[in-house]
Amino acid sequence: MSDHFLIVDDDADSTFLARRNLLQSFPQAAIEHAAHGQAALELLAQHEFTAIITDYRMPRMDGLMLVRKIREQGVHVPIVMRTAMEDLDRQAREAGVDYVLPWFRWRDLGEIVKELLHCHTPGGASSS
Repeated sequence: MSDHFLIVDDDADSTFLARRNLLQSFPQAAIEHAAHGQAALELLAQHEFTAIITDYRMPRMDGLMLVRKIREQGVHVPIVMRTAMEDLDRQAREAGVDYVLPWFRWRDLGEIVKELLHCHTPGGASSS
């Protein structure tokens, strides 16, 4: 089964960059996009994803609320939150985010997702 990622972001440029960086590390991956949290939840009801990449600032439902809802549904895939906010780490981890990616490190997205997937697989390294 090939990798299947969900990008949740209301900004077209950010979505483009996330898609491009994921495809550099996962060239065979299928990538879905949701422009807001409710659309993401609807996609999650229909598909299983390898990992989720979400923005923090979005209309209607911010990334923290989305992640809480995802975790309440029992979805345990890696979640990366991309943000320009510097003081979000604690809140993000409490919500269930696996990695907070600062905006200036967007080029690292693919490698970070690879590492998270390695940590989430049986026999992978511990995430602590």
